[in-house]
Amino acid sequence: MTGIDYADTYDPDTDFDRYYTIATARRIAARISVGDRVLELGCATGLMTSKTLALSAPSCWVGVDRSEIFLHRAWQRGLLGARFELGDLDDLQVGTKRYEHILATNVLHELADPVEFLRRCAQLLTPGGMIHITLQNPHSMHRLCALEMGLISSLDEISDRGNQWGTRGLWSAEELQSLAERAGLSVAAREGVMLKPLPNSLMSQLPEDVIEGFIRGAVHLPDVSAMNYLVLTPQTQFDFAVTESLVCTDD
Repeated sequence: MTGIDYADTYDPDTDFDRYYTIATARRIAARISVGDRVLELGCATGLMTSKTLALSAPSCWVGVDRSEIFLHRAWQRGLLGARFELGDLDDLQVGTKRYEHILATNVLHELADPVEFLRRCAQLLTPGGMIHITLQNPHSMHRLCALEMGLISSLDEISDRGNQWGTRGLWSAEELQSLAERAGLSVAAREGVMLKPLPNSLMSQLPEDVIEGFIRGAVHLPDVSAMNYLVLTPQTQFDFAVTESLVCTDD
């Protein structure tokens, strides 16, 4: 990844971005069956973990992050069935464990080689498994407005906030699909996450019920939602013969 550790300056639990996490957790939880195994790559403080576990019943959940500070906070949540590990997503190791679901939400833009990362994720799936990815939508409502107001020069312009935290680029849903296809993956579902007509500073002043309305309204306008959410599946099945007896353990 970029090597920038923003654990001291960014709090996923209090930043407005937490609403993206809450909204995404609902979408992911709806696809998790009882007893599924989940690998979350870039789990941060465990907010996504806790919100998804509250709505689903996987048999185990493994969260990986590069920040010891974030991982300690995730561990402090005391989430039953979840464990957390230190790891670098740019050096994702493919061992023997396999998972029905792999979550990589809002991380691809920080990786040196997102295509190789997705290839390795695919090798960690069980038959019929899914990779869940989200990323900021460069064609979101608030960026379209910012372009018309002259606040940004192009839709793919990276903000100061993005530069501060190591954003390497912005990709549309079509560009994300192209990355996935280069990694041997197909798009099984594509959705939008939350409508955001205003910047974070103004959105955070809105009442909770209004924000909830923007979360639900994304189903009607996915192309201009704040985040793109894609569910990916392998185009070619790997050798999954060793997965039958595997469970999430600490070994």
